[in-house]
Amino acid sequence: MNSQFDTDSIDIDSNRAHPFRSNIEQFPAALNEKNWEWTYLVRKCRNLELEESYDLYMRRLRIGYLSIFIFIELLVSFTHALLLFTSSDLTYAYIDMGAYVATGLLMWLILSINFRNELISKHNWIVYASSWLAVSVMVLMDIGLNIYHATSNNDILNPIYDAYTLYAIYMFMPIPYILQPFILGMAVTICYIINYSFVITFKEDNTIQMHSILNEAIYLVCVNCLGIFFRLMRDIALRTTFLDRRQYVEENLLLRYARDQERSLLLSILPAQIADRLQEDVRNRIERSKQQHQQRPGLRQSTNNNSQALKRWRQPDHGTLFIEPHKDVTVLYADVVNYTHLTTTLDVKKLVEALHDLFVRFDIASEEYNVMRIKFLGDCYYCVAGLASPNEDHAKCCVDLGLRMIKDIRDVREKRHLNIDMRIGVHSGDVLSGVIGAAKWQFDIWSKDVDIANRLEATGATGRVHVSQQTLRLLDGEYFFEDGTEKAREDPVLQKHDIRTFLIKSLRAPMHDPRRVQRERQAKKLSEASKSNFMYNSTLQQYNQVRNQAKLEMCRELDKMPIGRIQITKVCRRSTNPTQDEIEEETFRRNISSFCLLFRIRNWELQYIKEPDVMFKYSIALAWFVYMCLLTIQLLSKDAKYHYWIIDGITICLLSSLLIISWYKKLWIMYASETEQSRPQAKLSRFLYWMSDCMQGNIVLRIVVYFLIIASYVAVAAMQVMDCGARDDVMEEDDGLIKPVPYTFEERVNCFHPWILTNCMTLVIGTSFLFTRIPFIIKTSVAVVITVTYAILVIVEFDYIYASSPSTNVNLNAEYSHILLIFITLGIFHLMERQTEFIAKVDYNWKRQLLQKQDDALITNGTIKVLLVNILPSHVADFYLSSQLQNELYYEEYDNVAVMFASIKNFDTDKIGLRVLNEIICDFDDVLNKYSHSLRVEKIKVANWTYMAACGLDATRSKQVNAPQVKFRNVSLMPNGRRSQYRTSGSEQVQRVPYGNGSTIALDLERGQYEGNVISSTPRISKEDIASEQSNDEVIKVMANFALDLMRAMRRFNAENMQSEYEGSTDYGMLRIGISHGRAMAGVVGISKPHYDIWGNPVNMASRMDSTGIPGKIQVTENTALKLRNFNIQCNYRGMTFVKGRGNIPTYVLGTDDEYERFLPNHQAEGVPKPT
Repeated sequence: MNSQFDTDSIDIDSNRAHPFRSNIEQFPAALNEKNWEWTYLVRKCRNLELEESYDLYMRRLRIGYLSIFIFIELLVSFTHALLLFTSSDLTYAYIDMGAYVATGLLMWLILSINFRNELISKHNWIVYASSWLAVSVMVLMDIGLNIYHATSNNDILNPIYDAYTLYAIYMFMPIPYILQPFILGMAVTICYIINYSFVITFKEDNTIQMHSILNEAIYLVCVNCLGIFFRLMRDIALRTTFLDRRQYVEENLLLRYARDQERSLLLSILPAQIADRLQEDVRNRIERSKQQHQQRPGLRQSTNNNSQALKRWRQPDHGTLFIEPHKDVTVLYADVVNYTHLTTTLDVKKLVEALHDLFVRFDIASEEYNVMRIKFLGDCYYCVAGLASPNEDHAKCCVDLGLRMIKDIRDVREKRHLNIDMRIGVHSGDVLSGVIGAAKWQFDIWSKDVDIANRLEATGATGRVHVSQQTLRLLDGEYFFEDGTEKAREDPVLQKHDIRTFLIKSLRAPMHDPRRVQRERQAKKLSEASKSNFMYNSTLQQYNQVRNQAKLEMCRELDKMPIGRIQITKVCRRSTNPTQDEIEEETFRRNISSFCLLFRIRNWELQYIKEPDVMFKYSIALAWFVYMCLLTIQLLSKDAKYHYWIIDGITICLLSSLLIISWYKKLWIMYASETEQSRPQAKLSRFLYWMSDCMQGNIVLRIVVYFLIIASYVAVAAMQVMDCGARDDVMEEDDGLIKPVPYTFEERVNCFHPWILTNCMTLVIGTSFLFTRIPFIIKTSVAVVITVTYAILVIVEFDYIYASSPSTNVNLNAEYSHILLIFITLGIFHLMERQTEFIAKVDYNWKRQLLQKQDDALITNGTIKVLLVNILPSHVADFYLSSQLQNELYYEEYDNVAVMFASIKNFDTDKIGLRVLNEIICDFDDVLNKYSHSLRVEKIKVANWTYMAACGLDATRSKQVNAPQVKFRNVSLMPNGRRSQYRTSGSEQVQRVPYGNGSTIALDLERGQYEGNVISSTPRISKEDIASEQSNDEVIKVMANFALDLMRAMRRFNAENMQSEYEGSTDYGMLRIGISHGRAMAGVVGISKPHYDIWGNPVNMASRMDSTGIPGKIQVTENTALKLRNFNIQCNYRGMTFVKGRGNIPTYVLGTDDEYERFLPNHQAEGVPKPT
């Protein structure tokens, strides 16, 4: 058995509500600008009621950062203290060392109180108090030492921890939000400016003093900006990660719900063992289809390759026959007496309500007695006990069910005043069960024992349970019985198998068997459970359940949220028995290299760095601001020369252009576009918009921009040390050569201000780390190169200048102070960037998991749709998948429906085997696939060797449809690629279907792209037919064409597979078809096991046309023949034929050629009486 897929079975682009779909948008390819705005993310967290959980996560994160800072502070304090041992005079060094060590320990004690979670949760003010106190201690220590040395020894020192303190405030202190850190940062900035002013007044004149103070102020403002930017970018990244995790949790819950729905749906029609195999087969087909489009998007191959692909796929595959044997089961057949009269006299609403009432009662009773309903066959309801699970009381269960069904139908008869009753046959034996065909799968059972149970029902008595001797032996004498009917003793099938029959009268002792009591208790539970149905769940109710559950899950997910690559707290208290979450985290950590933080899976890393950077424009804006500050510092600290202005002008134009381009898209969307999807029309505007989009989407372009910005920074910093070797304004003659006059030593020492240059380089290093989507290894390499180069500059090239600059400690070599500040800055930003990069990698990993969950959900939704559409007609399946279903019955009434019954003659299941039946039904389903257009043919059911179909069952043609307003669609079934022993030819040649773009499976499936990548040609309907298909009688012609195609398919199958079977039999394996048309009713009955069926005179007459027909011929009623003659189809009068319930009526046989390629024209008919 191989599935055929509905084109919308994986419709992920549909906008209608779907109970199995996520309400959260799938991760978009074109990122929405506003989704990365801080205000939008805050609002979204609040709307999803996540702010409290996010605060808890941020508390954990801040504690993680605080632990890193305490480690850094202790390391810096002890390193600085050890560095003081290199001083030329240790007299004052011991005071500084003691201050540094004491400050480090004191800050550790002050900040360690934040690790007490219970205390902090009760008293939030402790966080603020401890942070302010720790910062105050650090500032007082740094400024206090300067003041002490300035007042006691008149030593003017440069503070070293100004930027360090500000970075600590914004990056490490556990103060939430942005306002408090900003206030604290401004306070520290003011303190250091006042201190610097105090130092400068002792050292320089008023003009230089103002320039130096202004330079220091600009520097500290830049440091504050770097800290604020880092804090905002971190919050945006973390909120995005948090929302991604929440979406992952919700998708996981929705997938779980969807799989439960899928399972409930599948188990409502199939036993678990068959359902598992069928479910896996459908999933695998969808996944293979998806892989095909991913591997070969947009490609076209030759028709020959298509045929070869089809040939390979359609070879025998013994693993796709979903058939299983079962021993020791009992089969029950129940027939509604007077059913034909019921379907022809009641209006559609009363009929569906009556059948629904009756069959729901039967379903509840079958659940109660642990009996599995197989299907309805018109007026027949049959089921089996002991199949889904072994049951030693299978015979008793079926007999009890039969007695209960008789009681139920009499209750319905009295309630609705209907003249109906029940006739039931029960037989025990062995069966084969499974699913056959390629479309409209229906679970069924086969064996001679099934046929015997059917004959027991047919020869039984009204209102009685008719059982065989085999069943009676399994009843253990618990029932009164009497001999069977006279019809049973004369029935040839029962005689052939030597079956003796009995009629059950009643139970001997109803309350005697404890197992019976247990079954009655179970009945109440099942009856209550049957009131709720997976198809009737409200989408809004399900969404609220998922949302509430997601909120609870997020509380448990907090422990999984990433803290960073370095977690000091975990190092201090490593668990000996790690939890599952810790094992998963450790596994993920192993997937990332320790130093470079690269994914060990190369493809992951390539995809990660290619992700768009929506925040890139903010990084450029900050870089532009820092550059302007550096430029201002350069102009204030050194007299500008003409080549300075050239370099500055070039870099200003370059960075300003990058700033405008990077912001153009966002500004245009904000102020010029009506919608975010609209695009500029003017050429210049369109070009700038495209450049802006490329800048944030292209990793190569981003790296180029990044290096241009760093080069501009280096150029500005380098201009401060230019011309320090010789003067270019004064020349001298040496041996006839004119050379620049070199600077004097004093002039060279005062060539530039070392601390201003060092401060500028710390800004360059800090800014180099704040581009979020530049690869971590590039940023680290750039920062290290800058640091090492500058250290060489300090120690080698301009050592005499740096040595003469103010130091940070008395008698400490000033060069060491400059290098220490540079390396502290590098260390801080490197550690923070490692944490940020690790969190970004975790977020990317979760996005991959989210997309995988969405793919799984897509496959699950597709599986559900495939399963449901293969149970019900497509428009009815849409009705059941809609969110508007509110326990309403679904029924339709049509003025004209063509019905066909096709039976294969003289094929015996026991002799031929079910594989042959499966092959034939699949070939019929291949033909059915062609009739999936405006007037589609619906497969109704397969009963043994009989195939039933109808044309005209379309909600748009229905006279009356009782259903909520749902979107009905004409949905095409897909080719299943099932094996077959013959190929199509002529007008039926296989043709290539163009591939889609691979963006969605649904679009490609709509083009026929599935296993083997082929579809059959369209039905043989001429242009004239298409023009007139709106005619009400067109359904009859379509059904006749379908019947002719079935005849041809059966003939080919027999020619290629059955040449040597049953030689001498003229009608062996021939198809006998009956067609009728007229008013019909359709509807869905049953709740947990929905069953779509049609009723009315055309159904009854088509069945009679089949049963009284001629093998190899298509027999129709007189009215149908009259309609077909209008389409120039020959209808040959057969004569008067006896039809049960109607007596002798005229019947007609359609004229076809010997090959079943076409119908004979009407004018060729001879001696055909005109239908009356």
